[in-house]
Amino acid sequence: MRRAGTARLPRAAGAIAAVVAAIAIVLLLAACGGDEHGSAARTTAAFATTAGTPIVKDEHFLNADDPGVLTFENGDCFRDPATNEALGEAELNSVECVGAQNEVYTFETLPDGPWDAAAVARAGWRQCGRAFGELWGPRASSPFSYYPALPTRRSWNEDRDRSAMCVVYSPQGRLRADPIEARGQTSGGG
Repeated sequence: MRRAGTARLPRAAGAIAAVVAAIAIVLLLAACGGDEHGSAARTTAAFATTAGTPIVKDEHFLNADDPGVLTFENGDCFRDPATNEALGEAELNSVECVGAQNEVYTFETLPDGPWDAAAVARAGWRQCGRAFGELWGPRASSPFSYYPALPTRRSWNEDRDRSAMCVVYSPQGRLRADPIEARGQTSGGG
């Protein structure tokens, strides 16, 4: 029932308003930078899925201090942290690859030395990129993309963590097949 004095927006205008509000939230979170665990990047990826634009995950999306990350092994698939949080799961865990949002495809040992966030990120991208290229070819022609989950200052200094966990994902959303098993095929996510 409509109240007197209230205007009703057409459905299309309401949908546009919802998209504009979602974009405003994403931009606000991105401007704030999120927390040290990459919350802004996770939220941006979650909204990108709903807006239909390709998802981009970077070295801030996931790191060694995120609960559950250190339990993963090669071939493990898992959901995005924001999806896990929405499901009420406090820790990332392995799930079936079809329908997951990420898969670990290798671990790369990073050069030792004093903590240097920029150097660690460069090495992680370089080494994960080389391994990605060996499995799926150039990123530009692949239905998949990748990101390195890196050590943090804490894990580097306290745990002597020198591993980059290399993760493959579909910029289009959830995985429709296990990327490692589907090498050479062109079915990405959707």
